Amino acid sequence: MNRSSDSRTGIANSNSLRTSRPVLFPQNQSGETNLQWIAILTLLALGWFLSLLWSQIEPEAQKKKSVAKPPQVSKSSARTGTAKGSSDSSASPLNSLSEAEQLIFDDIFELFLLCQWNSAMDASTAHRVARARTDLQNLLDSLGPEHVAMLTGILEEEPDFINRRFLLKALGKIGSEEALNSLLEHYYWANSEGKESEVKHTIQSLSLANNDASFDILRDFSLSEEDEIHRYRFVEALTQHSRSEDARDVYGALLEDPSHFRVRQRAAYGFKVSGKKVDAQTVESALLVEKNPYVRQSYLGALGGIRDVNSIPMVQKILSEDNDISTRISAVRALLRIDGANAIQALLVARNTGDSSDKVNQEIATALQQLGIED
Repeated sequence: MNRSSDSRTGIANSNSLRTSRPVLFPQNQSGETNLQWIAILTLLALGWFLSLLWSQIEPEAQKKKSVAKPPQVSKSSARTGTAKGSSDSSASPLNSLSEAEQLIFDDIFELFLLCQWNSAMDASTAHRVARARTDLQNLLDSLGPEHVAMLTGILEEEPDFINRRFLLKALGKIGSEEALNSLLEHYYWANSEGKESEVKHTIQSLSLANNDASFDILRDFSLSEEDEIHRYRFVEALTQHSRSEDARDVYGALLEDPSHFRVRQRAAYGFKVSGKKVDAQTVESALLVEKNPYVRQSYLGALGGIRDVNSIPMVQKILSEDNDISTRISAVRALLRIDGANAIQALLVARNTGDSSDKVNQEIATALQQLGIED
């Protein structure tokens, strides 16, 4: 009896201990594992993973969003390092803008954004771009020497070549010593990078200054051996300068320059717009040895611009003997510009003799009509 009672007591105590233990996954009445707990843990893990992923994506989104805002002046420029050989962003003049300059900087940046052009844009957008470029030009035209440092800083960091052209033009129009130095630095950078179009617009901007300092720069670079590849551009800019007449010795020195036919053409144009009668003999001597028909036509244009009657015999000889039609037409136009009785007589002889080309005959008739000679 006692053993049976003790046995029942032990079994009861064992069942009590068994039911008091915690169960991680309680079983339902059917004996299956409660899947709700597994689902909860899975959702918690998934939520943690998504939050971690979002924390990495959000900074990138903020970074992209900030592109649409005007950059702060403490930015650095990879292009500056390439152009000037320096990566020190603290040296940028944009780091020390005054409050007024910062406002101008922001206006320029906003107009830069509006000036962006895409071939897929419609007519209304093209009109907006044109208006923005006009506004940008007007803003830059209003700036003076005190803004050169700011413009230089923007030029060093601006990635769009169209926008840089506006800045180059603005620096040229200001024309101060600091502005011209900035243009020269930009020329060296563009030349080293092989940016031909950039070089072209930089040299054109140097001529916009139209002062003694820019004249000296253009003159020196026109004769520089190191810059021979761009010599014709410097000579062309020199012909557009108000002191072009003072560069007649440069034109004479380059009239037979062998480096490139364009150099000789630009030198001839310099004589056309600024030459004196004393220069006619120099042009005639070059014309005797020149074989390139395009350059010969430029020389004839120079003789027409100088308007020395003593050049008529040579021009008349070319009109009657040259094999190139365009060159003979240039001779007719040179006689028209020289004008006077001797020029008219040379044209009458050419008309009476007749030319193998109808184009030349028509050019002769037109020239005589302009000189008051009718058929």
